[in-house]
This record gives sequence, C-alpha cells and structure tokens, in this order.
Amino acid sequence: MLFFLLFLNLLVFTYSEEVHELRSECLNEAQLMDTLIRKRDYSKHKLPRESEYFQETKRDVRKCLKESRLTEVDNTLINNLIEVRIKYFPGKNGITVSVEFWIQEINSISEMTNDFELEMFINEMWTDPNLRFSHLGACKANLTLDQQTLTKLWTPNTCFVNSKFAEIYESPFQNVFLTLFDNGTVWVNYRVRVKGPCNMDLEDFPMDTQSCRLNYQSFSYNNDEVRLQWNNQRSPVFALQEIRIADFWLKDITPAVIKRDYPAGYWDELVVTFVFERRYMWYFLQAYLPTFFSIFISWIAFSLGPQAITPRTMIGVNALLSMIFHFGSIMKNLPRVSYIKAIGRSFSLVSDFLLSISLSYYIPDVWMLSSMTFVFLSLIELAIVGYKLQMQREKEHVIERVDRIARFAFPAGFSIFNIIYWARYGFKVG
Repeated sequence: MLFFLLFLNLLVFTYSEEVHELRSECLNEAQLMDTLIRKRDYSKHKLPRESEYFQETKRDVRKCLKESRLTEVDNTLINNLIEVRIKYFPGKNGITVSVEFWIQEINSISEMTNDFELEMFINEMWTDPNLRFSHLGACKANLTLDQQTLTKLWTPNTCFVNSKFAEIYESPFQNVFLTLFDNGTVWVNYRVRVKGPCNMDLEDFPMDTQSCRLNYQSFSYNNDEVRLQWNNQRSPVFALQEIRIADFWLKDITPAVIKRDYPAGYWDELVVTFVFERRYMWYFLQAYLPTFFSIFISWIAFSLGPQAITPRTMIGVNALLSMIFHFGSIMKNLPRVSYIKAIGRSFSLVSDFLLSISLSYYIPDVWMLSSMTFVFLSLIELAIVGYKLQMQREKEHVIERVDRIARFAFPAGFSIFNIIYWARYGFKVG
C-alpha cells in the first residue's frame, strides 16, 4: 500500500513537472516576433508568396525520409507537400488580399465642392507563410500586436486612388489593429477619414439622386503580385449604424471589382458606389409652398377690376419679389452650373406667370410710356381730349373680358404645368 502511494506521488510530481516544462516552453509575443522577423531574416520588402518555412519543412522531410530509408514514400510526401503549398500559397497568381469596409459615419455631402466625407474601418486580410508560428510552441492561436509591429511586416500598400483626402485617426493614438494568426494569416484594421469625389448632377434638383465613388487599390503591386478582392463570406461593405445626413439619405451601397489597365500592367481595383437621395421636405416647405402662396395671392388681382390699378400693381410686384427672394436664398448655396435645375425651371416658369399677371393690364401703358413718350405724346394728348369717353368705355370692356379669361386660364395653365412638372421629376417626401 505504501509502495502504491509513493508511486502515485511520483506520478503526480512527474506530471506537474511536465506541465511546468510545457508552460515554460510557451513563447511570449516578443519572443515569437523576434523569432519570426529577426532570426529568420524576414523582409517586409519581399512578397510572402515564397515561404521559407515550407522550404525548411521540405528539407527536413527529405532528410528524415533519407535517414529512415523510406524511399518509396519519399516522392509521395514531397508531392503532397508541394500540392498543399500550391493550393494555399500560390506564387504565380500573387498574394490574395481580402478587403472589407465598415462604414461608421457619413459626415457631409457638399454640392459646392462635389465631394463627401465619411468615417470608416478598412479591414484587410492575407496570408504570409513566413509568419506561421503554430510549430513554435506559442500556446495560443493568435497574437494581437501594435502599429509599430505592422511597420516591420509586408503590407499590400493599398490606398484610395481617387480620394481628395484620407488619413488614419490618431486620437489618442493611431487607430490601427493588427492580429496575426498561427497559420500566418494577417488581419489589419484601420479607422480612417476619407473625402471622396461625387459626380454631382443637379439637373433634377431638389428631386435629385447623387452618386459618389471610392476606388481602392494597391499602389505598389499589380495583380501579378497582389490580387485584391472583396470578402465573399458576407457583405463586404456595410454600415455599422443607421446613416443620418441633413440633406440626404443613403439609398444604396454597391461594391464592385474592376481591372485597371496601366502602362506598368493591370491592377485590381475595388470600387464602392454610394447612392444618396436628397431629402425633399425642406425644399417643399421653404421653396415650393411659399411660391404656391405667391401665385394664389397674385390671382386676387383678377377680381379687383380694371380701375384698381395701384392695388393690382402692388400685389403682382410684391408676389414677384417674394418669389425671387426665396429663389435667391436657395440658389446662393448651390454651385454655378451651365444648365437649368429642376427648381430653376419651376421658378422660371412661375416668374413668367407672375410677370404676365402683374403686367396683364399695364403692358400697353408701360410700353407706351417708356418707348413712345416723346414720339406720340402730342397724339395721345389729342386722342384723350377727343375720344376720352368712347375710348375709356371700350378699354374697360376689353379689360373686363381679359380679366374673366385670366381668372380661368391662369389657374388652368398653372395646374397643367404642375401635372407635367411633378410627373417628370416625381413627388417624394423625405
């Protein structure tokens, strides 16, 4: 019995020593990176498609098989090893880099500068066989490293080739996340702010839809060396939260891959297109609704009679000035373009309505007083003296008839205009 207890004690002691020895053999992150980068002559300027780890493994297998005299399985093992390397670490097709964009926020869209600004996370993932550490006794499946370590590793040198401005956030430190997995997979995450271009077409303003694009590619390597692709395990570009912008709402995000032809070769280019639709309600309340009121008020002049010259003038002119003021307050914040905007078409036609209303009675008077004063002044004087009553009665009859026609024609014409206008540009409330 005593012998059995001594045996169990020895067994437990031996097991404890083995566990302690195994734990002591686990390398920490600093030791692992020192082994991977410094002792193995790792170079960040060398493409990771040639794995020195696999070369060392093949030499060890050959040596082991030779010493064991297993010549019959020698070629089989070597061929299997080569097939594994070709399958998972292809050389001639370049390194495959998977990319994801996580949209955090869209800060602004500017019609004046034709651009938009957003905050996002860029995720890149590739496999570097030279950074495998599963055989080094790390006792962990992945390492979380800092940005300084990333500067020592090979990276695909990707960037936004069409951006106006791009930077990595540095509050309170540079926002770079690096994870290294034991199979050599490298995962890098950047938090960046980007200002990209928008192809602004304001012809349908304010019922317009705008498209903004970001083009992402490797700056240093063509697709013979680096192949860029979107992560196909899920949607590669998505918003982390609901995007709210003052003037727009995010309608769609479309990722795509194109092959760009340069003199130095072909480059894989990742393209993401953001489609924004303008929020319409503000412009309806601030521009269209006051214009409707100005039009409706101007129609009151048709019911005042031909003798109410001064009130009709005040109503028409004030309505016109009010409409012009609203038009100017909106257009001052928009860029100057060589074509007419939808709201500009509306205001231009409304101006025609108001001008014709305000001058429907005064066009002959204004034109004659301004253009023919010096020529026909004496003739008018004579005509007024000789035929005052007859001409005045005839004029009243004609003007009353014009007013009756205008009371029907202007509302009907304005209604037809609205049907055509809203059928063309659509009525959206947002």
